[in-house]
Amino acid sequence: MEALMARTGILYSHVVHAAAKVVADGKNPTVDSVREALGGTGSKSTIAPLLKRWKAEHQETVIEAETGVPAPLLLAVKAVYEQLQEDAGRQVTQAREAQRIALQAAAERLEQSETDNRNLSQTKLALAADLAQTKDELAQLRAKHHAQALALATLESDNGGLRERLADRAAEVAALNQQLTQTRQQFEHYQEAAAEQRTRDRQAADQRAARLEQDMAGARQHLQRQQTDLARQEAQIAQLAGEQQQWQAAAEAARTQLAGLQAERDQQSYQFQQASLDNAALADTLDASQAALDDVRIALAVQQKQADFFKEQLSYAEEREAARQSALLALIGEKATLQAQLGGVSENGI
Repeated sequence: MEALMARTGILYSHVVHAAAKVVADGKNPTVDSVREALGGTGSKSTIAPLLKRWKAEHQETVIEAETGVPAPLLLAVKAVYEQLQEDAGRQVTQAREAQRIALQAAAERLEQSETDNRNLSQTKLALAADLAQTKDELAQLRAKHHAQALALATLESDNGGLRERLADRAAEVAALNQQLTQTRQQFEHYQEAAAEQRTRDRQAADQRAARLEQDMAGARQHLQRQQTDLARQEAQIAQLAGEQQQWQAAAEAARTQLAGLQAERDQQSYQFQQASLDNAALADTLDASQAALDDVRIALAVQQKQADFFKEQLSYAEEREAARQSALLALIGEKATLQAQLGGVSENGI
């Protein structure tokens, strides 16, 4: 048979008989055990697919051979196993769903964590900048601390002398406190006296201001009357000046006429007497005119003196008015100063 199998090759029927023999011997049908049952003939690559086919067709036999367990029991175990697999599958499905939900929540938490990480990164950058600034400020503070330490050492060296001075000053402070108490009492008394004095000064200033205002009103009225009199006198002076010009023109005409008469007297000697009479008359007229002109000049001089007098009176009145204005301004300034002092004293009192 072995020679026949060698010539024709291993067939599926050969593998079936060999596998059945192996199972009957109580062994597990493997490629090696089946090849041994075939007498060591056939290649494993040929036997393997044929044995696999046999195992698929004889699963119960194969299971009993492999496990040594009866097939019904093995099927029951298999059913239980399948039920357990189904239950396990449901549990796995539920676990996967729970895991998916957990993963989704974890993804959300991860996204939130990433957002928090970004915020933390920004915060970290800000904190890093603050840290750098803090380091700079710390360096500056250290430098200041060093300088202050040096200054403190200097101050401590001076502290001994200052303590001695402080002890000396303590007695002085006690004395000064006593003087301050006395000074406060004197100051309060001075404030009361100053308040009374300011009240009296303010009343006196108000009275002086009232009198000055009355004097100014009277001066204004007097000045107005003087200005009216001056205007009237200036009109009279202008009128007298016009009359003087008329008299001067008449005198000039008389002189011209006299010169003509004198020329005629030289030419007409036979009219000497008449001319003499005319000349005397003209001389009388000229004298009268000259006298009238002198009177006018005297009146004009008098008017001029009166005008000068009135001008001096007006200048004097203006000077008095200016003096009163200055005095009034001084009183107003004094009044404002007193009011400011009164306000300052009131604030200090408050």
